Amino acid sequence: MESETEPDILQYTNYRVYLKDYYNHRKAHSTAFSLRFFAEKAGLSSHAHLKLAMDGKRNITKETATKLIVGLGLQGRRAEYFENLIFFNQAKNDREKQLFYDKLLRISPNSKLRKLDESQFRLFREWYHCVIREMVVLKEFNPAPEWIARRMIDKIPANRVADSLKLLQDLGLISRTANGFKQVDALLTTDDEVSDLLVKQFHQQMIMQAQNALLTQPAERRDISALTIPIKKRDFSALKKHLQLMRKELLNFSAGNGEGEEIVQVNIQLFPLTQD
Repeated sequence: MESETEPDILQYTNYRVYLKDYYNHRKAHSTAFSLRFFAEKAGLSSHAHLKLAMDGKRNITKETATKLIVGLGLQGRRAEYFENLIFFNQAKNDREKQLFYDKLLRISPNSKLRKLDESQFRLFREWYHCVIREMVVLKEFNPAPEWIARRMIDKIPANRVADSLKLLQDLGLISRTANGFKQVDALLTTDDEVSDLLVKQFHQQMIMQAQNALLTQPAERRDISALTIPIKKRDFSALKKHLQLMRKELLNFSAGNGEGEEIVQVNIQLFPLTQD
């Protein structure tokens, strides 16, 4: 059964999905409403362009976005949100994507994007949350924030450690026990439109941690090396697959609960240095 409430753009992270939901909602409540009528209402010369945009086969220009705002009847911050959501979805690089992501958060503090930002986004934006989660299973682990703060090489204030423990509990990644905490095997999911951005930010931070280790840790406490080789184009996917399998094999070194003595980070990067 179709919802009686018209879709709210502030609860969307993909403008194409919003356009489809808006069209289906109007169509369900009015047999006279058609894609052609929708396009004419927005002042578009062809409904075919609108259909291609909704199906993800063509992008929308700023001029078309302005016309759609009129056709959709959006005003104020909803109109601004819709326009910036288009630019966010169609961003050509991560810098653009981050720019419009920040704009969307400022426009609508109560949007779906903001709700993600309050929980899962923090987990990836601040690298130490994942480290603290792994510390929970260390041998002789002490749940006191001060103890955790002292054990970390890159010092984090005890109050931020306490805040991190609460965040991890809220996300269902750790839970309280009689003696402290235990890990919970929870599956973290994020919206498709932001998950890629979140993961990239996390990797950037861990690469920065590797740079710090190169400068501050003695050679016997680290292993940072590089390999530059020529390959055939057809072998790139096979090489990537090999590294993925190797990463899974490294999990065999993960100590059992209560057996670990320290936390380490293993970074593996594969990227081209030349182009056609």
